[in-house]
Amino acid sequence: LIVIVIICLAGGLYLYSLVNRDIDEHFSGTCTDFMMNGSGEDVQIDRARGLAYVSLFDRLGTVKGEPVGPGDILRVDLTRTPPEATSALADGPELHPHGISLFIDGIGQRHLFVINHPEDRKTGEEKIERYLEESPGVFRHKETFKSPLITRANDLVAVGERQFYVAQDVDRRGGEKLTKLVYFDGEDYSVVAEDIHSGGGINASADYTTLYISETGSKEIRVVSRDPSDGRVTTIQTIPLGTSPDNIDVAEDGTLWVGAHSNVAALAMHFIMGAKAPSQVLRIDMSGAEPLIEEMYLNSGQQISAGSGGTTYENKLLIGSITARKLLICEMD
Repeated sequence: LIVIVIICLAGGLYLYSLVNRDIDEHFSGTCTDFMMNGSGEDVQIDRARGLAYVSLFDRLGTVKGEPVGPGDILRVDLTRTPPEATSALADGPELHPHGISLFIDGIGQRHLFVINHPEDRKTGEEKIERYLEESPGVFRHKETFKSPLITRANDLVAVGERQFYVAQDVDRRGGEKLTKLVYFDGEDYSVVAEDIHSGGGINASADYTTLYISETGSKEIRVVSRDPSDGRVTTIQTIPLGTSPDNIDVAEDGTLWVGAHSNVAALAMHFIMGAKAPSQVLRIDMSGAEPLIEEMYLNSGQQISAGSGGTTYENKLLIGSITARKLLICEMD
């Protein structure tokens, strides 16, 4: 018994040391809390209109086992001071939203795609909802997609009016280490990659010829080219980060802004015990011979915990979170 107690104490002290490592907090700018009644795990920007769309759901309440209501897609008007928020949806099914993607077609029509989890993720079906903009910033539901290939949807990127890729998380309870990247071509679903180390986020270049995939398990960004004729992908390179990436924003200048989890032990303890988990945002410049990685934001979790992405609009940086009931709206120097 004494040996067991000593082992448990040693393990606890080791885990405590991992969670409570000192970090060099920094950000060049000022941040303001934008409070919400849920967390914004994913954020998409309509830069032409200055509107941010937020995947709103009370994930903290879910973690705590509290009864929570349905989620929503929040529209935040960044052109107003202070920003104003309201629902972006005119109608549609009950939502438990996760990753979202905004596609603007050749005539300026906006299409919004939303991952919609079942209430019981062990037995229910994962769905993708498509909405069509009927007036500026207001979307009406058009159709629902689902497939047996989509089992643990985490994020998606639309590459057409009815075409999209879905990045999926691994089932850690089953010991999985690799997962599938699924493509829908408007008619059929197919697996275009089977060796993704847990797809935390995905986005596309402005011309939709290149995809960027966060592989949280291997702590890198995978860059792939896509064949528009059939959706097949070919890996171009992988970018080691030394941290676990989550959502990816492709900024107006083509740089990648990546939310990341710098301390996965702290993130685990955040879900188990409610401890603070660090939030990190990286900027990756892909224009040179080699990717240039710069850490733009790092915080221990006191300002915002378990940050999941950093999305840019002009000189603003919006930091969402898996669980925090707010967005961090930052003005960059």
